[in-house]
Amino acid sequence: MAAVSLAAMQVDVTTHLGAVGPATSTGLPSFDQLLGGGLRSGTLLALSGAAGSGRTSVALALAYLAARARAGVIVAGAAVDPTEIVARLAARALHREYPEARTSYGEIWSGQAWAHDASRRPIADAIDTVMKKVGAQLHLFRGTGLETTQALADCVAQQWARSERVVLVVDDVEGFLALGDGGTTRSALVNGSFEARITQVGYELRRIAEQGACVIATVQSEHLPYLSPAATLAVELETRPLPEGELTERLSKLGARSLILKVTKNRVGSTGEVPLTFVPGAATVQETRA
Repeated sequence: MAAVSLAAMQVDVTTHLGAVGPATSTGLPSFDQLLGGGLRSGTLLALSGAAGSGRTSVALALAYLAARARAGVIVAGAAVDPTEIVARLAARALHREYPEARTSYGEIWSGQAWAHDASRRPIADAIDTVMKKVGAQLHLFRGTGLETTQALADCVAQQWARSERVVLVVDDVEGFLALGDGGTTRSALVNGSFEARITQVGYELRRIAEQGACVIATVQSEHLPYLSPAATLAVELETRPLPEGELTERLSKLGARSLILKVTKNRVGSTGEVPLTFVPGAATVQETRA
């Protein structure tokens, strides 16, 4: 490969800039404002947080809302469990329809909630609601341990035949390998530096994004510095207890807490913070009202 002059690529660059499509809303107005309208193709959003911080829940919420907006969405990861995903989304639908419900997504996932006559029908209705709203738009890819990014690129390519906009959510980038072109062997990637492997995966995800997708990748807080060089956007999650005056018995049972979404790097806009209310048991994330 050789360096190419700016003049030689003028037509391609100008065409690309003119072809930028509309953003897909995240469902979080303040976050959309920081992102210049929402999720955009060509961007890699690195979403970091400590274990149990809610990064998977936030990523899944973004995936769901993108699917509602008719984007073709892929949720990928070595630990992706279809029953858990459906349980989470069903819990979200259940608690939106029944604001006083106390059934957690864990009770739906484990089957406990199905043993009670009072909750069986609402849960079944919630699942039907999920399937009607996003069943055709939301796709799951369950990779093996240390799956390569080529499998993710293939999934995105398949979606282009069905959707004008594609969003790829990669849960836990630590479980993936870079494509490994240039003669790099799989064993070399596995046995090489962990930090370098995460950075390589980041740049491969960036390449996938540049083909026209929006990529959201979750990563543990301590590994964000290795993914950040490739990321267009870096977002950190910080959890805090919900103020006692807001913590009702129902919210306490569902594990509600405050969640601060910090945009620490943004090549397409400004940085800032978005306060959220996160209810893990209800699988809901929403902006905290002032």
